[in-house]
Amino acid sequence: MNSAVSLVIFEGGASTSELEKMMVHVRKGIVIDLLHKAQAAGFTRIILVTNYRDLAEMASGFAVEIEYQSRVTEEFHFGTELLKLIKHKDVTKVLYMGGAAAPLISVQELSYLRSLLESHENAVIANNYYSADIVGFTPASALEKIVLPPIDNTLPQLLVQQSGLKYIPTQRTLGLQFDLDTPADLMILANHPSIGTYTKQAIADTKIDIVRCLQIKEVMQTPHADLVVYGRVNAAMFKLLDELTKCRIRLYSEERGLKALGRDTNGQARSLIGEIIALSGYDRFFQFLASICQGAVLDTRVLFSHFRWELSQSDRFYSDLGMADQIIHPQLREFTRAANRAAIPVLLGGHSLVTGGLWALLDAAYWDLSMSVDRKG
Repeated sequence: MNSAVSLVIFEGGASTSELEKMMVHVRKGIVIDLLHKAQAAGFTRIILVTNYRDLAEMASGFAVEIEYQSRVTEEFHFGTELLKLIKHKDVTKVLYMGGAAAPLISVQELSYLRSLLESHENAVIANNYYSADIVGFTPASALEKIVLPPIDNTLPQLLVQQSGLKYIPTQRTLGLQFDLDTPADLMILANHPSIGTYTKQAIADTKIDIVRCLQIKEVMQTPHADLVVYGRVNAAMFKLLDELTKCRIRLYSEERGLKALGRDTNGQARSLIGEIIALSGYDRFFQFLASICQGAVLDTRVLFSHFRWELSQSDRFYSDLGMADQIIHPQLREFTRAANRAAIPVLLGGHSLVTGGLWALLDAAYWDLSMSVDRKG
């Protein structure tokens, strides 16, 4: 049986606001760096699916098969498109990645994923079993046996439950856990020394303000300070923070599986912190928050689902950056203004912020420390 693994990268979508276009610009840089790494990791077949003409042109200088789609419709269905590609390209073993799924992934980590798939049959691997954006499986034809998912998050579960593939857990590394999902992630990425050349240039073009990110990083390294971390935080992340930060961690974790279980759209999401905010009001909540800690990192998507707010991606992104005046949704605008008025730094974002994002920020802090020691030495 052919053991070669095809790397399939999906990167595309529609962007309307300047902020969304900024994010797309950085994602394109990440994809080009990923192509460099994938070739160095021994992938002999790489397929890029995109609706961005400039990205397709940039990638044309690599040994990459480019599937350019001139437009993206609202009917885009992830599972359908992936199966169509697998059949069209006669793929036997596949490693799928979202374009910005792993901006800090190393050549060694990519080689490790390739080796896992090459050495196993009837298996699936993923960076997160319950909410994946990196998924590898063999045979690729197993996709024909499942109810095709509209998004990539639930693909590993479906392949195990409906196609009978064996799940093989992967190593838990920063490169596999951190992805670029929101502007908060972009702020953290801008602060990390291990970004690729194209990513670094794309971030420099954005001129993004990383002050709050730096302030949170300082709290992490301050003995006896308190840092509030709220949202869909798993036990492994808490263990990492508890062991490697110098501050005390006040963790409030709820609604894990929010998106994978559809609770963000079916009205079932319920948040204790969200209810406290609703009862106390935005300003009073942030005033109290400042009385118990020196910094806070909040997965606001849990709160938004609890409040039943229907938000555009632009509004969510503007909130992450604290750009309240640009937000159209009146309640989100006031929530963001209250966060800005807090006497402590408050970093707002999504699920990736309180998982790989905090890990990347902590990793960057240790890079700073090692550089400082080197300079003194």
